[in-house]
Amino acid sequence: MQRLSSSLRRRSAENTLDIIINDIAPRLGITRVTDTTWLDRIGIPVFASIRPDALNGSLCVNAGKGLRPAEAKIGAYMEAIEFSLAQYNTAQLKLIKTTPRKIIESHDGQIDFNQFCMLYGFFADADSLIMAIEVEDVLRKKEALAPAELVFIPYSENPGQRLFGESSSGLASGNDLVEASVHAVCELMERDVQAFNHLHDCSCFVNLDCYSAETEALINKINAAGLSLSVRYTENCFGLAYFQAFIMEESFQAPISVATGSGLHPIKEIALIRAICEAAQSRLSHIHGGRDDIIERVKYFEKKGRSAELQAVSRLRAEATSRAQTIDYSSINCQEAAIPTIESAWELLIERLQRAGLNTVLRVLLSKATDDITVVRVIVPGLETFEPGLKRIGPRLRTYVKQSA
Repeated sequence: MQRLSSSLRRRSAENTLDIIINDIAPRLGITRVTDTTWLDRIGIPVFASIRPDALNGSLCVNAGKGLRPAEAKIGAYMEAIEFSLAQYNTAQLKLIKTTPRKIIESHDGQIDFNQFCMLYGFFADADSLIMAIEVEDVLRKKEALAPAELVFIPYSENPGQRLFGESSSGLASGNDLVEASVHAVCELMERDVQAFNHLHDCSCFVNLDCYSAETEALINKINAAGLSLSVRYTENCFGLAYFQAFIMEESFQAPISVATGSGLHPIKEIALIRAICEAAQSRLSHIHGGRDDIIERVKYFEKKGRSAELQAVSRLRAEATSRAQTIDYSSINCQEAAIPTIESAWELLIERLQRAGLNTVLRVLLSKATDDITVVRVIVPGLETFEPGLKRIGPRLRTYVKQSA
């Protein structure tokens, strides 16, 4: 196992890059990956990958970040590979015409359909057409069905019920199946914590009372650029480290006054570095302007007006720096000693899901079995993924809202 600054990998960064550049990237139409770090004054490595033939609704430009340039370059390549293979049936999966009732029957009644977390206000017709994909039920070691809408992005060709919207949550890649699955489940858990935070922020300001040389290097880069860093931690049902990082300009009226990133991982330093690097990536992606998904935020505030944008920014900065509740970084639990291998990381994640009452993990392979890079889409029924731009809600979040009221 290779311990990189922001992930666990089976191969070294250099070996992974060789495989991607010489085989997979050209085959999937990734024409180049470029270093965009220099566009900002921070200096945290961020790379952008270019895929000109991406379908409408996917991304032509993907980004990657990391403590080292090689890691950021891998991230940019990997995300482009993921989005390429998640496009409607690039992987040539068998589409099955079925119904929500039959999907649930394929799970032997172990889950309810609403655990797939439909868009708020949407309801499934149990006996009307829905397109499905055969997936692996990892824990029960059997085949089952899942809505195709949760596998493909984009999926404008969908002739059945449209209930979930488009999201890349649970889409991940790695040097093999287990590595990719670890990344996917960490992301799904991260989105779950975010969903609850969106409705009621329970985060604490983190007092960075100790940190590694790698983290110190990131903090020094941010401070040297005349920016400030705020880190927040949210306790969660998985008992894993989840951080949000906020990189802020001195003025709330600056064009990119605040940039945010998040990370969840059994190793708390990886979670923290991921959050900080993602905030730097978010900031630089706005500067670069190449990502298609940024346009929606611009359109939103064009309608609302500059004053509404400044108010939103001011609120976010106040929330990011609030010390109403604080926690020392040194007191936050870390599971590094329990995961000497990628397999043990996977086992720990599964155990934490089950501890939270989530006993079904679905996985579909999007890459070829013979590929040296594996791409998966993982679906964990019951994990929430609510966000302002995609208001999906499941039973756990619905119950939480009712209890909070």
